[in-house]
Amino acid sequence: MMSPKLVGALLLFPLAWALEDGSEAFYKKARISHASNTTYNLVTLADAVQELGARCLDGTPAIYYFRKGTGDGINKWYIHHQGGGWCESWDDCLSRSRGALGSSKGDAPQITMDGGYFSPSPNENPMMYNWNSVYVRYCDGGSFSGSNATVASYGGASLYFRGSHNRQAVYNSLVATYQLGNATDVVVSGCSAGGLATYLHVDQWCDALSVDAPHLNKCVGLPDSGFFLDYESPAVPALVEESTSFTRLTRKLNTPSGGYHKGLQWAFETFNASSGVNRDCVAAKGIGDDPPYLCMFAEHTAVFIHTPVFAMQSEYDAWQTSYVLNPKDGPHAPQQLGDNITKRMGANMFGPHPSSGSFLDSCHHHCGSWNSIRIDGDLISTAFAKWYSSLDVKGSKRVWRQGKPYPCDDCCKP
Repeated sequence: MMSPKLVGALLLFPLAWALEDGSEAFYKKARISHASNTTYNLVTLADAVQELGARCLDGTPAIYYFRKGTGDGINKWYIHHQGGGWCESWDDCLSRSRGALGSSKGDAPQITMDGGYFSPSPNENPMMYNWNSVYVRYCDGGSFSGSNATVASYGGASLYFRGSHNRQAVYNSLVATYQLGNATDVVVSGCSAGGLATYLHVDQWCDALSVDAPHLNKCVGLPDSGFFLDYESPAVPALVEESTSFTRLTRKLNTPSGGYHKGLQWAFETFNASSGVNRDCVAAKGIGDDPPYLCMFAEHTAVFIHTPVFAMQSEYDAWQTSYVLNPKDGPHAPQQLGDNITKRMGANMFGPHPSSGSFLDSCHHHCGSWNSIRIDGDLISTAFAKWYSSLDVKGSKRVWRQGKPYPCDDCCKP
């Protein structure tokens, strides 16, 4: 029989959602704990509802979970944006608002998180095992980017698109309540849609801390499986024409496989995300062929990120091969996807930002390969620690890449 604590934790994660991003299996495994110091306590941001307008899709308060650091990790922080896909249509947003991806009403007072970058074990998580750990609950449907003051009414429900306000409320609370302003080291992270949130918001976190944390030594990004390509399958229009509307404000039903570009465009515009994503990106974008909504995509935002980023990414990301691609794209599409991910990360991340790096593997997976894949003899936990410790060392290793053709089952083995 499961403990009440674990039962409560399970309420956080629905078994299936229309646009579930493949992160559920990873989070389910991470919360099955076999170690000490794995309890996270709930923080409900009730005051921020009025102060900042921070709300989940259904109007409930934004929340996060916190585990205090110990020893020499007392002023070091790992901050994780939960993943869980996006709501890319009115019907999908309505559906999400009725469950854990759009509401905080069912959250337990405590959860347990273990494994990977959550692990309190120095063997599994050698650099961050005793750091303060923050698990930012995802309930806005737009990778913490929305800033729409209007309350939308759809299907008899009120919907709030306030993800950017939620992120800011978490930041304010951590500074005021848990002394984030004393931080010396901060790693901003997230898996899947939370990985995308890392690309979109790492500058917001680190720029604010450069002012509020006078002893800050390093602040970096660690996105896990968040480099989603800006792609719209040519097979999609015929499928969409039969089932739904893609007009910007009346889009209904759910995004078909291969419709990711238009789905995030709808989210950006409906959520009023222009002030919630990377501001340098938005300022640089114009109209027509280079509109601001492109800043909702990691590959376009990456050029403008000035914070060092270490990307955990599969070339053949398992969610992207099923949902960014369409089955009619053909048998060579996964290899082409991998080639494009590799090319665009190189051109848009490593080229403009030599301090940034990655652990770019060729295993067909999504999220959570912290200690299950080796590249150049290193697991991700080791590679990330090496990259982090040598950020100021010219000529140090930045990129770990397998570079194997698809499919590569052996690439998934440590």
